Amino acid sequence: MTIQRYILRVMPLLAVAGGLLAGCQKNDERPYGVSSDDRFPTILSNPLGTATKYATGETVPVELQFAGQSAPLQEIRIFQRIEPASDSAVVQTLPASRAAYSRLKFADTLVANLVLPVAPNQARVRFSAVLVSTNGLTKTRSVSFRVAEATPTVRVASVTNVTAPAAAALIPGDVVRYSLLLNENGINLYPERPAPPPAATAVLFNNLDSLVTYVKVGTAAERRFARQRLPSAGTQTGAVTTVNFDATLPPGTPGQTVVFRFEAKSRYLGAPNVRVSSVTAAPLTLGGPTALAAARPVTLTYTGATGGDLAAFDLTTFATVAAAGAASSKDVAITSTANNSVRLQALNPTTGTPPPVPTRFVRVATGGAALYAGATLNSVRQAYITAPAANQVSILDNVVVGDVIIARLRGQDQYAVLQVAGINRTSATDVAVSFNIKAL
Repeated sequence: MTIQRYILRVMPLLAVAGGLLAGCQKNDERPYGVSSDDRFPTILSNPLGTATKYATGETVPVELQFAGQSAPLQEIRIFQRIEPASDSAVVQTLPASRAAYSRLKFADTLVANLVLPVAPNQARVRFSAVLVSTNGLTKTRSVSFRVAEATPTVRVASVTNVTAPAAAALIPGDVVRYSLLLNENGINLYPERPAPPPAATAVLFNNLDSLVTYVKVGTAAERRFARQRLPSAGTQTGAVTTVNFDATLPPGTPGQTVVFRFEAKSRYLGAPNVRVSSVTAAPLTLGGPTALAAARPVTLTYTGATGGDLAAFDLTTFATVAAAGAASSKDVAITSTANNSVRLQALNPTTGTPPPVPTRFVRVATGGAALYAGATLNSVRQAYITAPAANQVSILDNVVVGDVIIARLRGQDQYAVLQVAGINRTSATDVAVSFNIKAL
């Protein structure tokens, strides 16, 4: 009796639960079914461009790598959009039958030549490759370029003779430094957001490739003088660049003119394959060298522990300086004979206000005899100034017979060239050194 009463109480609950279960079954979504076997074509993950900028008219070859899926490919459409325009236009339609299968890439390959359209400098041009299957399904890959200026610019900013004072006559062998400004106001990359936009005067240039220098002497034909990569090492750029070109003036007779012309070049994906801009510098007129006086013999004698009164010499007055004389006059002196070696030293002071510049020497390592034999103010000055700074010293050790030494006197445009003619030892400490000296 108790069981029957329990069943009667539970039956209404079972009925409600059954209704809920029936409602759930009725509202379940039916599983998805395959409605078509069509599949989208595949573009492999190959880049569509090798740079971020190209100039108007350049042809950029881009290799597309792709594969059809359930349906063969019908064609490849190339769309172009020049921002800020919102619409794209078809610029090429390539039949898929032109594709070739690559065993190395395991894909069909097709080269599309993208021609950069006429557009303002720095404008963004977007190309889209759309693969169309015969089943109507498509796959798209896009790439954007900035429009750059193809032709570089070049300007001579300054001209300096680095081997002679500004007022000195130019002669063959002088080194003239041309400071060249290339791609004035140029930028290499467009600053994308969130970076601020470039200056209003900025120009996006193609990368600089090289600088070619030409020279014309007198009435002779112009010839190529030098070619250099820009920059000499590292990544090439289209940004504004300053180049210092040191030109050694070629042989010529006094009164002739020397004219340098500079060509800046950028590579171009088209014909011709370079774009060139040039500038011609102002003519330089050659003068004649300044002769030095005939060689004068000088002997320095070092005696005792301190050298004595004949061990120092003033090269501006050609007179011996006493041991007690002013150090500022002692351009060259024997200061040591230790270890059987002769030391020459400039004793000019290096402290004061303003600090004085001591006499400095350059020992000519190669061709010293020829330099001495044909020495002029110009050739001696050139040899000194073009020597490495580390070789311009105030102390020379181990002086030997035959040494040719250039002296620049007290930081001025005044030079002397000394040839060591003899070294005569009279004791363990005493020595006499003979020189032949040429100066103005």
